[in-house]
Amino acid sequence: MRLLRWLRRIVVISLSAIGIYSVVGFVWHTSKGSEEPPPEARHSFPSPDGNYRAELLTWAGGGGISPYCHQALLVVPASVDVGQAGLASRYTVYTGECDDFSDHGFSPKIVWMSSTALHVSFSINSTATLPATVRLKKIDVTGTVRVEFEARE
Repeated sequence: MRLLRWLRRIVVISLSAIGIYSVVGFVWHTSKGSEEPPPEARHSFPSPDGNYRAELLTWAGGGGISPYCHQALLVVPASVDVGQAGLASRYTVYTGECDDFSDHGFSPKIVWMSSTALHVSFSINSTATLPATVRLKKIDVTGTVRVEFEARE
């Protein structure tokens, strides 16, 4: 009888410890927030007059089991720090999945047509098998830079 009591106490204490550990782990994990990690790659395209930059950010990873790759294009004034603008969605004018053009060229292709006009060509090759979501914004946050988009294979 005494052995059963001790065994019961050990089981209760063990299960309690597991429960406390689970709750503490869950609270700690959710309190970290859902802040997006810094991008793996960053390419900068300065405007002809140097007043603005188009910053292409790329996040990729996940390995062989669940790979992911997405990109964001930001148009930021030259006075804004790259790190400060890095994850600010207000500067974002384009987001989409990574893709290549049919000639295996890098997508998106970013060209400044003038100091206030940006041309962005992006690939739609991956949509042949699966639908893709792309977000576009025609004017930057300052209202000065006009962005023209072209979807092509």
